[in-house]
Amino acid sequence: MREFNLIEHRSDVEKLVTYLPWLESKAGANVSRTYDDNGIGASSIAFPVYEAMLLNFVNDAGKTGLMDKNYPYVYSELFIKTVEDEIKATERADIKTGAILCAILSKYVLGGATKGTLWTQAVRDGVFLAVVRRMKELVEHWDGPIDAIKES
Repeated sequence: MREFNLIEHRSDVEKLVTYLPWLESKAGANVSRTYDDNGIGASSIAFPVYEAMLLNFVNDAGKTGLMDKNYPYVYSELFIKTVEDEIKATERADIKTGAILCAILSKYVLGGATKGTLWTQAVRDGVFLAVVRRMKELVEHWDGPIDAIKES
């Protein structure tokens, strides 16, 4: 697995940390709904409508240096197949294996662009929350505290 230095991407982590209060409040909740008002189903297909904060998070995360287009390689190398595997890998990640956190984040952020349910699943199952928390813990442990969390 390639090495990834979270300290070098401290500003990216700080950007995502601002979403922690929202991610904590939405764990276990649905952050999208299906738009099917006014009988749209009769003439068209229903489509998902996401909470604005989710879209902001995904857009901000997608613009960071934390995205890894080769995330499937990390998943296959570590035999990650389920959400439980992702959470366990997140908990085990350390400063030298930050690539695991980037791979998990990337799966949902990048994959959600073509499979919209991934974004809401990552919030509901606490994957985004676990990854951002762990990134924050690692950066703070090795490089000092991240300033007070600002509401996005």
